[in-house]
Amino acid sequence: MVLSDQEIVMELRTGRLVITPEVTDAEIGPSSIDLHLSDTFTIFKTESELAELAGLDLTVNLANIADVEKIINVVGVETTFPENEGCVIRPGQFILAYTRERIELPNYLAARVEGRSTLARLGLSIHQTAPTVHATFKGQLRLEIMNNGPVPCRLSPGMAFCQLILEKLGSPATRDLNSAFQNQSQSP
Repeated sequence: MVLSDQEIVMELRTGRLVITPEVTDAEIGPSSIDLHLSDTFTIFKTESELAELAGLDLTVNLANIADVEKIINVVGVETTFPENEGCVIRPGQFILAYTRERIELPNYLAARVEGRSTLARLGLSIHQTAPTVHATFKGQLRLEIMNNGPVPCRLSPGMAFCQLILEKLGSPATRDLNSAFQNQSQSP
């Protein structure tokens, strides 16, 4: 069951659902919470910049999450942008970015992170295949952003960029999330 605005407000007021910085009333929709971009983006190297890495084995062992993060650190550059500047994502480009908000879900709520229709109309997707946020997750969400559209788009820190849709579990989870991404956050 997807939570309504009234249920979202109740969960926030009781402190069982924690979102920091604190959510304003204007950021709560009928069945979602707006989340915003942080100022930190991982920009992947261009094809010509990757050519400089010739000879390195960039094959990723997907069975080992450490390999995934290692390759991201080799082929991506974490960059911080001022709010008034932002990051331009070109057609066909893929980047990573964090939400400004840090969330903490209780053991009876899961969530989905979804894009905004305005951005989708320009061809921007905010996740590739990973919309699920499991019960007991704590941390910032890392978004996988792709520009499938025909024009470059400026992504500004602080802009409302995605929505968190909360779902009540049929019964509370008995296990805490065991994930390499638990407590993830952007570099300070």
